[in-house]
Amino acid sequence: MGMEFDTLDEIYSFYNTYALVTGFGIRKSSSSKSQVTQHLIWKKFECNKGGLKKLDSIANTNVKRHHDTRTGCMAKLEVRINAEGKWAVTQFIKEHNHILDTPRKAKKHRSHNISHKNLIIKDLIAQLHSSGMGPSSSQGALVASYLAEQQSIDHDFYYALELDIEGFLQSIFWVDSRARKNYLTFGDVIIFDVTYKTNRLLMPFAPFTGVNHHRQSILFGCALIADEKEETFVWLFQHWLHCMLDKAPQVIITDMDPAMLNAINRVFPKTRHRFCSWHINKHLFEHNHAMRDQNSEFAIDYKKWFNSKSTSSSQRRWDEFIQKYQISPNNWLSTMWNRREHWVPVFLKDIFVAGMTSSGRSESINAFFDSYVNSNTSLMDFIKQYENALNARRKAELDEDFTTMNSKPCLITQLSIEDNATTYYTRNMFKLVQIEIKKGIGCWHDKISKVENVTTYKVGEATEDKSGWCTVLHEDSNFLNINCDCSKFATDGYLCKHIFHIMIKKRVREIPTHYVLKRWTINARHVLSFGAGSREMTDQNVTPLMKWTLRELAIQVAEKSSEALDKYMDLYDELKRRQNDLSLIQSQKSVILPYSEIGSSTVVPEMPHISIRDPLKVKTKGRPKLASRIIAGIETSQAIAKQRTCGSCGEKGHYATTCPNKRNG
Repeated sequence: MGMEFDTLDEIYSFYNTYALVTGFGIRKSSSSKSQVTQHLIWKKFECNKGGLKKLDSIANTNVKRHHDTRTGCMAKLEVRINAEGKWAVTQFIKEHNHILDTPRKAKKHRSHNISHKNLIIKDLIAQLHSSGMGPSSSQGALVASYLAEQQSIDHDFYYALELDIEGFLQSIFWVDSRARKNYLTFGDVIIFDVTYKTNRLLMPFAPFTGVNHHRQSILFGCALIADEKEETFVWLFQHWLHCMLDKAPQVIITDMDPAMLNAINRVFPKTRHRFCSWHINKHLFEHNHAMRDQNSEFAIDYKKWFNSKSTSSSQRRWDEFIQKYQISPNNWLSTMWNRREHWVPVFLKDIFVAGMTSSGRSESINAFFDSYVNSNTSLMDFIKQYENALNARRKAELDEDFTTMNSKPCLITQLSIEDNATTYYTRNMFKLVQIEIKKGIGCWHDKISKVENVTTYKVGEATEDKSGWCTVLHEDSNFLNINCDCSKFATDGYLCKHIFHIMIKKRVREIPTHYVLKRWTINARHVLSFGAGSREMTDQNVTPLMKWTLRELAIQVAEKSSEALDKYMDLYDELKRRQNDLSLIQSQKSVILPYSEIGSSTVVPEMPHISIRDPLKVKTKGRPKLASRIIAGIETSQAIAKQRTCGSCGEKGHYATTCPNKRNG
């Protein structure tokens, strides 16, 4: 109060800078003029969440509606011109009625965009001009040097190189610390695809892709590989698993490549493997186009079988299908029937796939990379441009975080359960939940039976044949338990229209928290993936994943305690006490693993004394016959060995075609 400024622009700049540091945006508001001179004498600047949307605009359904960002916040700064002609602060309200953003996210507010626009453009131009590391005769050596440099900056950066015996670079795998952390939060389902080959050497690009809480594609690391053989995939998967602290994904989605299938069985034996539905449909028409063209009912019967609701009905319809169309055991469909647990929905109803059934997300990532690389992109430039693309994806997530935190979705019903859903889900996830609620209103139901406190319903849309309606079991108890045989919650992680219909009928006002999957909420990143309550441990075994989780928890606690000096001192004293306690038992048995077991070392070792030569131009299949591997940036004792075994004599280190015993014989 009492501060003075020469101009209103100075006041706006001052308040806007304060808002940026504090975590909100501002806008110019009311003003008044002198009745004598008609000059401005009073002006108000307020938080951009001040006021409320007018009721008539909410009621008007013919107008395009936008997200409501206002909360009626009273934070403001008022100024009035004084006798000296200065603008003096007459009122300042500091308190807000909403959550404030971090300074990084606050830049997204409209009032801060202009002040940061020039800096953003300059940074972008600098990034584009800095791609590449100067002329060199060896791209392979450049890559090795660059990845080692990245690890010296980011201690959790992980990379591996594969060289053949002549020093030619075969495969490269790399992943930064943020991607590793992302995987521990969103790595329940991954897509692996190697169809993209846009680089000068035609090395297949192999990204590990998932989906975040905004349903955006997210990258968990990537590789440029020598070929698409089983041993290459095993080498890559083993490094990726080691990098991710031996935490295998629950589900992996790929095409039907047999080499990939075998590698997944070897490295991820407990992971469910789903075939990409797009590739299935593509091959279905390729292998059966004649039968489909000759019989108009083929596609209808196939769809009925494919959408069977139980394994028994699937078996019955399959028997009828192969008999009707005389499908032989050698037919492609017969082969796929033997692999039905990898792709037929009824055999996959118990696994969570985060709404993904195809490699479409991976292919969309590939399309996204098209704006960064082309067929003339060098190996070094590809890695640099990958970073630019990765940063763009992360910026998109930051934008969605900001939008979700600073707006409220438009409701389409008067139901409390719809409004309750907005408090849990991210903006994009809420849209999907909202669709199910709306469909649930339009559903019908038949009450089938009631045994004690469990009621069975058949639920479906009025336009559907009742034989296709879903079965919903509702248990009437304090702990709401409701299940539907469509299995949408199990596979996609949010409730279906059938369950919402029964909830609405029962006047349930809130979605029970045990039906809200944390990975779809705005606070998904604040949920640690591993806790002390989990029993993936023994008293004698502390895994790298457990150590990582402990470190992340410590970081979160440290960030919260730094808000006030007394909290900081309490935490500091407690940590020092714990450190002293651990030092007393250090001589008996350490429970702290070496840092390197997280998958990277704090000190970058010298590069192996071997000349790294540029990779040869890659064919789609095939690789040099004799290969050896080195791993840069991690201790050699952690290297995952990969040796060739002779099919003739059984010894390692050569093939049957080069077997010395065979030649001597």
